[in-house]
Order: sequence, then C-alpha cells, then structure tokens
Amino acid sequence: MRKDQIAPDRQPYLVRCKDYPHVHALIAPPAPRALPRAARFDLAIATANHALGRLEGVLAGMPNAGLLTRTLARREAVQSSQIEGTHADLPQLLTYEATLGLDGLPADVKITERYVHALQHGLDAIAERGGRNALTIGLIDELHAILMQDAPTGFPRGRYRTKQVWIGAGRIEDAAFVPSPPERVAACMAEMERSILQYAPREDEYGVLTLVPQLAIAHAQFETIHPYMDGNGRVGRLLLPLMLAAHGLPPLYVSGPLLRHRNTYYRALADVQIRGDWEPWVSLLARAIVEASDDCISIANDLSTLQAEWKTLLGKFRSDSATRRLPAFLIGHPVVSVKQVAEGLAVSIPAATGAINNLVGLGILRVPAAEKKWGRVFHATAILERLAQAPAQRKRSLSKR
Repeated sequence: MRKDQIAPDRQPYLVRCKDYPHVHALIAPPAPRALPRAARFDLAIATANHALGRLEGVLAGMPNAGLLTRTLARREAVQSSQIEGTHADLPQLLTYEATLGLDGLPADVKITERYVHALQHGLDAIAERGGRNALTIGLIDELHAILMQDAPTGFPRGRYRTKQVWIGAGRIEDAAFVPSPPERVAACMAEMERSILQYAPREDEYGVLTLVPQLAIAHAQFETIHPYMDGNGRVGRLLLPLMLAAHGLPPLYVSGPLLRHRNTYYRALADVQIRGDWEPWVSLLARAIVEASDDCISIANDLSTLQAEWKTLLGKFRSDSATRRLPAFLIGHPVVSVKQVAEGLAVSIPAATGAINNLVGLGILRVPAAEKKWGRVFHATAILERLAQAPAQRKRSLSKR
C-alpha cells in the first residue's frame, strides 16, 4: 500500500511492515466520536431510525415473532457467509439442522451453521450480561472461536493474528489495503471497545452519536483493524444485529442488502479505510437498514396472511391437535423432520407423522426432490419461496451514490 494512496489526515497512522519494510500498513485511527454533518447524511440516518421504529412496532404486535426472527437469523447466516464466497443456501442450512447430517449437502453448510451458533451466543450473552455491557472484545473473541470451529488444526480461533495480512491482491505490494501490524491489533481493539462498543456521551463533547452512526463506525472500525487471520467480515457483520439487540431493538439483519450490493459495500469500506470518508458507508448502511426493515415487515405481513389461509384449510382439526399447531411451528422451521416436529410440539412420533401427513395432503408441506439424499424432510414451500424473494426495486437504488 503506497503512502500517496492514503488521505493526508490518516498518514500519521502509517507504519512500515516488519517483514515488508518497503510496504506501509495502517494502524486503525481511533474510532470517531462524531461524524460530518450534512443534510443528506442526516436524512439517511433519520430515515433508518424511523424504519427501525416501524419494525419494532410491527414485530411487537406479531404472534410468533420469535419464530420469524429465528428463520430470518438463518437467512442472515446464509447471506453473510455468501458475501465471503460460500454456496450453501437457506433450504440446505435448514435441512442440515433438521437432519444433523451432511449427506448430499455442500460442505459450506457447516460453515454457515457456525454463524447461526455464533449469533445465538451473542444474543444470549446480551440477554444474560446486561445489554451493551456485554459488547466486549472478549465476546468478539468468543464469536470468532465459534465461527472458526472447523478451521484447520493450529488455526488461532478467538485469538488475534500474529502475522501481517493484506486485502485485495496476491502480493502485499499490490494490496488495496494493509491493516494494522499484528503487534498493534490488541491496542486498536481495546480502543474500539472503549470508544464505540461501550460508547457513552462525554460532557466535553458536542452532540451525541445516535445508534445508526454507532453501527456504521463499529463495523468499519472492526474491518479496518482486521484482527483475525480469517472470519473478519462475518464477525464484523455479527456486530450489527448484536448492537441493535443490546439497545432493546429487534436484531435486524442487513447482510441481504449488502450481498446484493457487495461491490458498493466493499468500496464504501475502502473509502473509510483509505480516505477517512465516512459518508458513503454511513449512507449505504442507512439505506440497507431501511431495505432490510421494509423486507422484514413485508415478510411478517405475508406470513401472517399465509397463516390465516392455513388456519381456514385446517378448520376441521381440533385446535389443540398437532396438525393445527404445526403451521405456527413452520414459521421458525420451514424445513422439518418428523423427529424435529415431535420434539418441537412435544408430541409422539406417530402424532408428528400424522400431522405432517395431513399438511402434505393439503399442500402445505412437500417432499423435496432431493429427499432421498438428505433424509426424510419436508418443505413449507410457500414460506421458503417468500423468503427467497428479493425486495422490490426502489425508485432510489441502494447502490446509487
């Protein structure tokens, strides 16, 4: 990374790499305590805050909201992992969870499932440790260790890298970005924890960072530090729903919009890292929050309508029967096995089998074409098809700068 590539106000943070003395690395500057003020900036942030408020209201009034967010968390795991180049899709992840077997499934599905576990670990930590206080570098190390369970023996799981890394080229001399030398990572992460993970307004500061800018700063700061040998992108995206949850908001998932506009996402982060220009990234994230919130609300409404239709179809069955209770369970488990239904509804295997057969007979559940490879699983096709739909194109594209 050449010195003349870096904005003048970031050049004081350049140091020569120990093993590559002809190359400069960038020690992540302290996380900003304020962002530039501009009408476009402020409007994007206000619109994102409004979207989060609407989403909170919709989910608060939705029965089975926890089941919906369970499924959306799995879609997030798929999409965040796909940003990094994995190929497992949502039905494959759900099939793996239902069968606990890889027969006929891509190996990437295990990588994706680790994301689910890491996300749940983070959400549990926030619930148990007291909201924002749980957002520590220790928790981030725990998330990384869970994500990288399947890494080769000797890989530093949950530990900072001990080697210089670079981004965007085969040779460090041609890299688009060279992050902090390994010996500076711990101090950068400690500063990030103090400044943004544990953010609190100071009496000597003018203005307060609202939540959306905090999200933007935390993610970009983490990616600039790049503390681990691998898994940095996924860990950095995990911070976004966890920070929302720590504020008592629904853990909104934005990897879908970021995946659909991956190149814009990478460019916006580079603008922060190389030029210290926060506007493209904050604006992009704000628009991604709006898109993800609107998508979640639309899905919630559509699935509520679907549940009402299924309730009519199942009117002849007793209200307390496994058959009548199964459709609600499907919101959180759109791919199911007999054993999973039996455990989820606390009924016998014969009762679960009967309920599944009843829903198959009505077309609510279907046996997928690959069933012989994956084991006996059933798809709630209408739910899976709805989850696979991309949000309608907006008048103002997310990637428009």
